[in-house]
Amino acid sequence: MKHIGEQSNPACSGCGVCAAVCPRRAISLNLDDAGFFRAFVQEDRCINCGLCQTVCNRFSPITGGKDLRDSSLYALQSDDDGIVQRCSSGGIAHELAAACLRKDWAVCGVIYNTEKDRAEHRLITSLEELPLLDGSKYLQSDTSALRRVLDLAMSGNNVAVFGTPCQIGSLSHAAERLGLRDRLLLVEIFCHGVPSYKLWERQLEHMKKKLHADRFDRVLFRYKKDDWHSYCLRADAGGRSFFGARETELFWQVFFENILLGDACFGCEMRKTKSLADLRLGDYWGRRFQERKDGVSAVFAMTERGEQAIRDLQLRKLESGTPEEMLLAQNMEGYQNRELHDAAMEVLRREKDILAAVRYYRAREGTKQTIKRALLRTSMILPDELRAKLRKANSSRKLK
Repeated sequence: MKHIGEQSNPACSGCGVCAAVCPRRAISLNLDDAGFFRAFVQEDRCINCGLCQTVCNRFSPITGGKDLRDSSLYALQSDDDGIVQRCSSGGIAHELAAACLRKDWAVCGVIYNTEKDRAEHRLITSLEELPLLDGSKYLQSDTSALRRVLDLAMSGNNVAVFGTPCQIGSLSHAAERLGLRDRLLLVEIFCHGVPSYKLWERQLEHMKKKLHADRFDRVLFRYKKDDWHSYCLRADAGGRSFFGARETELFWQVFFENILLGDACFGCEMRKTKSLADLRLGDYWGRRFQERKDGVSAVFAMTERGEQAIRDLQLRKLESGTPEEMLLAQNMEGYQNRELHDAAMEVLRREKDILAAVRYYRAREGTKQTIKRALLRTSMILPDELRAKLRKANSSRKLK
């Protein structure tokens, strides 16, 4: 057996690049028992060529790349206030994608599919489709579209691809091996890790019950209801809207408690400071812009291709700090409580019940986390503006 079905450590991240390069289409991405996308091999179609292992970080560790601390850092916003408002931070991903589409490039980014209630990568070729890509989706995406990305590049087309560091790092690795890297603009986002779709299914059930709906018209994971710092989850259906605050929704609580993130996320090296992308984007959190309500994007340029992409845009350029200062506000380290994570995930796989897994780890976390959750829930009695100020104060305290 010479394929990605072999056991390995680290675990499969579900980046899907192995499926994109498989010459026999013997690999597919499916949700596993814990609710995470993972690569599965159809043994009867596999010819054991080993190509999938050569592009997989589990079997062919990806080396090289550039350290963010040695890269150019920009603090940027779209010059269109409407774009800033509807995007998660400063609207730079939107502007980059729009510029590529105007040059007749294809763009591959993540949409939320309201029919399947899943996040998925989709190729677009027109500005009319671009709003589908706006905003962060806090879910693992189905990356089946990456095969089409490589096909387009092989045909001489240019493609801009947006994704998480594991997706972009593996795609860069594959493109280099195939001689296609110069055809791609690779843009990765700062990544916290991905939650289980079983958690999202629980959240969906709650929201659909509240809205008396079977399907949403749209879902916004980072809706700036009052302030960039006090975003909420918004779902619309039949003229009604649901707003879910970070303090009250189980989805946000479990996501930020970190225990039930994907196995591969827990020790992921690709989400840290080394990058194979042209650009890395994220919120410019921290004290420098904590009084702003609109949103500012932090943009690291690691290659000349990335630098040129930024120079070609008409943007608001704000005064940035040093890379080290900005990175202090990002979660760049591995997560704690690996043993508790492994045990809770085993409960999730066995019981197939997200609440059982949450109860399991919360019962073993300790008093400090219990008090923290109680304080977060209690804070909901405060006005939104005051809660936003508390978040900013807490962020500033952590950076001292």
